[in-house]
Amino acid sequence: MTPLVVRAEPQAASLSQALLAAGHQPVTSPLLSFEAGAEFDRLSALLDGLSARDYVIAVSVQAVHFADNALKQQGHGWPKANYIAVGDATGKAFAEVGVPGAAVPDDPRSEGIISLPALQQLAGRRVVILRGNGGRHLIAPTLMQRGALVDYCEVYRRRYHKDSSGALVKSWQSQDVDSIIITSGGLLHHIVQLAAVSAKDWLLSRLLIVPSIRVAIEARELGFTQVINAEGASNQALIAALDERKRNDRQD
Repeated sequence: MTPLVVRAEPQAASLSQALLAAGHQPVTSPLLSFEAGAEFDRLSALLDGLSARDYVIAVSVQAVHFADNALKQQGHGWPKANYIAVGDATGKAFAEVGVPGAAVPDDPRSEGIISLPALQQLAGRRVVILRGNGGRHLIAPTLMQRGALVDYCEVYRRRYHKDSSGALVKSWQSQDVDSIIITSGGLLHHIVQLAAVSAKDWLLSRLLIVPSIRVAIEARELGFTQVINAEGASNQALIAALDERKRNDRQD
């Protein structure tokens, strides 16, 4: 198959290499990049004073990497606290920066975080949520209702790439892209915005691989007719979903 890979670098290159190894012909076209967020410089102050009773929650791999860079620049290390990661990849990112043992819920969404037994009774405990700009706002209000003192820290910011000329979509069409791998709701909405009216039907008819049921629902609401939930954003999960469709097509 000829899947379109639009996630940011270096994840885009890693996924494309894995797709090639699996026998696909990926078209790599990253649609976003990351930079330090509005609260990058506040991180050490927010983490200062956290105890072993408190929590640090990271909502993405980028949140961990940017937070680690911020702490190094500010001459601080990670505090002794409880760490929670949204998804296995984010848990691995914590381990890579010297924070092993981060809790990872089975459900890699905000709903999975707030369902963790450890986060049900939080009276008087502090929680710092490491995130990017935008995104969902479910975790903090729920934890505050349970008595936690919650701070958000925007350690990174997403920058979506523009294409006012429509050249990108025309390029994808000329390369016979038959499927698109989307790893977030933000990317999903951005790629739809990029498609001109004349290319909208073409885009919506592509096979779409998404990381969660939430993004799958959003995709169908936007008009995509072929949507597969990979149940994760790892290379392995995304390629397994694509390969399953490829096998089914051959059988048909």
